[in-house]
Amino acid sequence: MTQVIDSVLSALDSQREELAELVLQLANTYAPVGGEIAAAREVDQWYRANSIESEVVELVEGRANAVGRIRGDGSGKSLIFNAHLDTEASGPDFDNLMAVPDPNVVGARREADRIFGHTALNDRHAHALFMFAARAVRDAGVKLGGDLILTSVAGETGQAPVDEYKGLRYDGKGLGSSYLVEHGVRGDYALVSETTDFALNWHGTGANYYKVTIRGKNMYTPRLDRGDHWTDSPNSILKASYVIQAIEDWAAKYTVDHTGMTPCGEVRPQAQVGAIRGGIPWRPNRSSPYTALYVDVRTLPGENPDRITKSLREAIDSVGVDAQLDLIMSKSGALGKGIEPLAEAITAGHRVVRGDDPPRYAEPAVVGMWRDINVFNKAGIPAITYGPSRGSAGVQGRGFLEVGDLVDAAKVYALVILQVCNGLNVG
Repeated sequence: MTQVIDSVLSALDSQREELAELVLQLANTYAPVGGEIAAAREVDQWYRANSIESEVVELVEGRANAVGRIRGDGSGKSLIFNAHLDTEASGPDFDNLMAVPDPNVVGARREADRIFGHTALNDRHAHALFMFAARAVRDAGVKLGGDLILTSVAGETGQAPVDEYKGLRYDGKGLGSSYLVEHGVRGDYALVSETTDFALNWHGTGANYYKVTIRGKNMYTPRLDRGDHWTDSPNSILKASYVIQAIEDWAAKYTVDHTGMTPCGEVRPQAQVGAIRGGIPWRPNRSSPYTALYVDVRTLPGENPDRITKSLREAIDSVGVDAQLDLIMSKSGALGKGIEPLAEAITAGHRVVRGDDPPRYAEPAVVGMWRDINVFNKAGIPAITYGPSRGSAGVQGRGFLEVGDLVDAAKVYALVILQVCNGLNVG
């Protein structure tokens, strides 16, 4: 067994440059959210070129998962690796409104031993890690006891159909992973590959998305009648400004009230007004009779979404304007149960590769976001997310991946495969 471990780790060391090249290849494949099929095909082609069983699973036109398999003989536990193909929106909506270059067009680049680019960080690098780990184990001549299932999925990032943006093209937060689980892709454990700075996390928040509609009147500027108080204004945009402030005040208190410790670290569920629509930009000579706000509220596992809706409704009503609140998406978070064997395998692999224990806690942003561990943990498949660091992740355009960290993560993944699927003790 020591010889097998040495062979696997040595192989991944020697494939350092090839691994970095695959990360860049996947990150520079134009496949924005809603059009992930191009990236799914790239993953599928790599599996086929490396004699690994694979298929592309289409969800709806333009959206697809890729699923690779190395089948075991049934004597061990089965393990799912999972990462998402979707990165960010693209096209006119992004170009006109987000004030930064489209990351799908910018792609990724390498400078010395660092890889930059949002598409690489979130989350295309992750597929390459378990692809290489699986191949290294296979090439070492290991016959797996349990099945190894490698899933690259569409629709993990946050979005929801609303207004004219209709249908599954605009669905997210577990779309691809849920489809697979609901159609028979199951395992004893799931390792979701995302950046965690090498910490283990099995806590995921859910999300409520809301649309808030404020009404007014269409009045020509020279004939505008403001009324005696801002609540009398015909301009729904003015009224919306007060509603926004009320929501933001509510959101700040919501985060404080919901902050607490989990087994994975501190969670600080956040909420914000993330989008606004009102008026005709090229015709501002009319007060807007319609303004819509779009709100994201992160939720703790087990939390009643109706209670949050009621609380937000009360905050909006306190402004004193007529506003309609609609819940447009509600997907719950989860805290993994029965994760201990997987956590032990990851920890043991981390010790062998990195020479120390993983960080005790993940950062609050990791503990407080949706990742597809939620899909697996809610389906009764114990799931943990674990992966490398992403540099200055909180600063737009400043994140990066160290090639050495990518190799280390792939090594840990390979050792997790040997432990979970074959019961090997690497410690």
